[in-house]
Amino acid sequence: MLRRAVAALLAVGLAAGCGGGSGEGSGGDGAAVLRWGIPGNPTSLDPRESGPLDPVFLDNFYETLVDRVPSGELKPGLATQWTFAPDGTALDLTLRTGVTFQDGTPFDAAAVKANLDAAKKPPSLLVGALTAVSAVEVVSPTQVRLRLSGPGGHLVNVLAGEAGMMISPRALGNADLKTRPVGTGPFELTDIADGRLSMRAWDGYWNRGAVRIGGIDMTVYADEATRLRAVRSGQSDGSTITPSQVNEARSAGLTVVQGPNTTFNGVLLNTGSSEFGNPKVRQAISYAVDRKAISDSLYAGACVPSVQPFQDGFWAYDAELGGTDAYHDVARAKSLLAEAGLPNGFEFEMNVGPNTSYQQLAQALQAQLAQVGITMRITVLEASQLINARRTGRFSATVSLVQAGRPDPSQFVADFYTPGGIYNPGGFTAAGVADLLAQSRRTDDVAERQGPTRQIIKTVFEAGPPVIPVCGVQYVAAFRSGVDGFQVPVVGDYEFGALTITK
Repeated sequence: MLRRAVAALLAVGLAAGCGGGSGEGSGGDGAAVLRWGIPGNPTSLDPRESGPLDPVFLDNFYETLVDRVPSGELKPGLATQWTFAPDGTALDLTLRTGVTFQDGTPFDAAAVKANLDAAKKPPSLLVGALTAVSAVEVVSPTQVRLRLSGPGGHLVNVLAGEAGMMISPRALGNADLKTRPVGTGPFELTDIADGRLSMRAWDGYWNRGAVRIGGIDMTVYADEATRLRAVRSGQSDGSTITPSQVNEARSAGLTVVQGPNTTFNGVLLNTGSSEFGNPKVRQAISYAVDRKAISDSLYAGACVPSVQPFQDGFWAYDAELGGTDAYHDVARAKSLLAEAGLPNGFEFEMNVGPNTSYQQLAQALQAQLAQVGITMRITVLEASQLINARRTGRFSATVSLVQAGRPDPSQFVADFYTPGGIYNPGGFTAAGVADLLAQSRRTDDVAERQGPTRQIIKTVFEAGPPVIPVCGVQYVAAFRSGVDGFQVPVVGDYEFGALTITK
């Protein structure tokens, strides 16, 4: 019997991880069940209300119209083909046949229309991601046409994220969808409570033969040290860890999987609060941050120091903003504050969640900003309070893990750098960004999108960014021996079912 979550379940940790491993239990077919340590509970299991890091949970229950594998490559999902009209005014989708939702409802064009129409309406948090879609038309049971009101090249990536996750039409209005997901995915939720989430392989899954594990049991360990101890002791089969724990994990005989992704640690400033509306103040804060020192002291050098949201190797990365030596200058930070009329600095409040590593980052920033005369007061919030503060704009600054590549880099730009963006409560804007954003969305060819996207990043940096990157995150996970097949989720996509467990 599925148990509904208490309210505390709907609080999410600042960093969510994923991975695989096998536990002592097994699924209905005898396949091993993965025991995975997680930093926090999901915000919501309804993709329309979920938090930025909830795909670690959602990807088990829901499938997307376009599939994006952990490496970031796009391939057919619930839509087997997609084609843009020559004039760019429509996107046609051909749907997979023989698929049903976990409540027995058939997956078809009507289900796609119902989902996208629902995602486009408040209070859905996906409204911004689907603004280019003016209408959804059912052409046939297996054909859907998205009418576009503007450039839509980014939509292929958008439909590979939460906006493309298909919920059973019968469940779209369910009040308990946030704790009782109903998708077409490989796993069914079997138990949920504060600090625990269990699922088992669904026999009705259309691609059941590709699922190699019997299920997943997720347990919350909010502290990084506790998560690693759980893997070392055998309580968990795997978990995300920090770069500074890699040597400990390897010395204990654990397998470590790590690599870059499209997230970064940074500071989100509300440009409508405190002194942050002044671009010189934002520039001063950026120049005051010694990113290399933070990377070395907190992340064993594995969080790549950066003044831009994207890491080297990702198509939106701008080599002209590479490195950080030229961008740490205490004297320049003090000069900028003086130009802003604040020669003696100022005070502000920094909100941070309960996760230990982010509190440590806040403390490091506090010490560095003090060197230029800025006094930063740290206030620790419960995870749910921090999520609410960010979404409502009731904050001055927060330390955050930001997902810049999901569902598409242009959505990060829209959310953080344009008026009306969900994470732009102060209405930050910079000249030319809107036009460059439109250019970046005119095609799905990344070679053509690179120029305008990189120019946006450069323009915002020069204007004093409202979200200040500190370092690009290296995803790190540790597994017990015998768990294989896990891939680093470059854009935050997970394939647990593909894991193999040999002992």
